[in-house]
Amino acid sequence: MHPKLWRRSWLGKYLRHLPRVKHVRGTWLHRRLGDRLLHSELWHPTRRRFAGGMAVGAFFAMIPAPGQTLGAGLLAYFTRVNVPAAVAATWISNPLTMPLCMYVQYTLGCLILGHAPGEVPTHDLMIILKHAPFTFLVGVLPSAAILAVIVYPLSLVLWNLSTAWLHTHHACRAAGRPPTRARE
Repeated sequence: MHPKLWRRSWLGKYLRHLPRVKHVRGTWLHRRLGDRLLHSELWHPTRRRFAGGMAVGAFFAMIPAPGQTLGAGLLAYFTRVNVPAAVAATWISNPLTMPLCMYVQYTLGCLILGHAPGEVPTHDLMIILKHAPFTFLVGVLPSAAILAVIVYPLSLVLWNLSTAWLHTHHACRAAGRPPTRARE
């Protein structure tokens, strides 16, 4: 969608409240990070930069520390991948998914250290962290790297599928007929 048409869409009422380049120029953040902060390559998604941003965000999502979003945004800025994708991908770890992530990290830490995962009761995550914090921390970085490696090609595939769907949808609308659906 063309940027000027965003104002008239349902998304426009939210996008008009975002800061524009003229508002960011000259601020403390602009002075610290430089003109590269304003380059469109960081903010407008392309296929590879979007997938890279998703991978950076997925990596930081698995690190159980405050400031995941800030860390993902800074690494996306320095590696020149899509910053909004990196920030959004940190939402993979939320209060609903974090217990599963922590259990997987603990189990992976046990495999790396050669411990049996059944030595500590696994029904309560706080007991796991109390009895085996080192085992949990050993599993954090490998799980983050594995998730980032999985998310990158998955993002590329989803980008291709969504692009193909959009082209088909727009071609059908231009021809004046409804988009065809898969036969059941």
